[in-house]
Amino acid sequence: MTSQQKTSQQSREKTRVTLGYTYYDNPDYLSRQLELWKTYPAGVDIFVVDDGSEIYPAVDILKYYEPETFQPTLQLWKVTRNLGFNSHGCRNLIARYSTTDAIQFFDMDMLIPAGQIAAIKKIKVQEDVIYHHRCYLHSFQTVWEPPGHMNCFMIHKDTYNKNKGYDESFTGHHYGDREFLERLSDNGVDRAKTNVVVELHGKPRHGTVSNKVDKTEYVYGEDTFLAPLSIPEVKKLKGTKKQRLDFPFVKIL
Repeated sequence: MTSQQKTSQQSREKTRVTLGYTYYDNPDYLSRQLELWKTYPAGVDIFVVDDGSEIYPAVDILKYYEPETFQPTLQLWKVTRNLGFNSHGCRNLIARYSTTDAIQFFDMDMLIPAGQIAAIKKIKVQEDVIYHHRCYLHSFQTVWEPPGHMNCFMIHKDTYNKNKGYDESFTGHHYGDREFLERLSDNGVDRAKTNVVVELHGKPRHGTVSNKVDKTEYVYGEDTFLAPLSIPEVKKLKGTKKQRLDFPFVKIL
């Protein structure tokens, strides 16, 4: 290997990035993601957490992924008990066990072309900064300027963990993203805007408060969900649970 090749290889290793996804019973989008991941550049680690899927487990699709050396690596973890909406805890798991400084969080219905992933890799992620992108909404054919979609951001692993990650008091409910982003801002974490465009293909879901459920429940193929508490009631949960990764999980792949 020549000195130029060694320098190029070292540069790629320094610019590795983890792409973190939470999955729950959504095989259509996971299959589409898998085909996209095969086109991504080297130096990308795909980290998927199956949030307790009971009908369409992620492993049924991802077990067939055998990457070449020039393709992204993949690891799959699973929450072994269905806690309802637990994206917050899943992201804490990703931040705990990822092996790169840079972590980019996506939702499963965000389909990102390879060129935009290459642009993400070029971002020199600094501590105490959170990076927000543009977001193209297919259902509305419009672009949201940064901060774009609140669930989609890039952050240094140390910054994430120093600020204690998501508050798992909200497990089973929405609102944790808003609380975490507000806490980062209160703690002095700066916000940076990028020119990366994230493509959101899923349609917005609408929630209904129902006394028939004790946790947020989705139905595959539906654009609505049921929630046990109203947002004002959910807000009161803040800080009631101190422990992080307070759920059973296992590494699958």
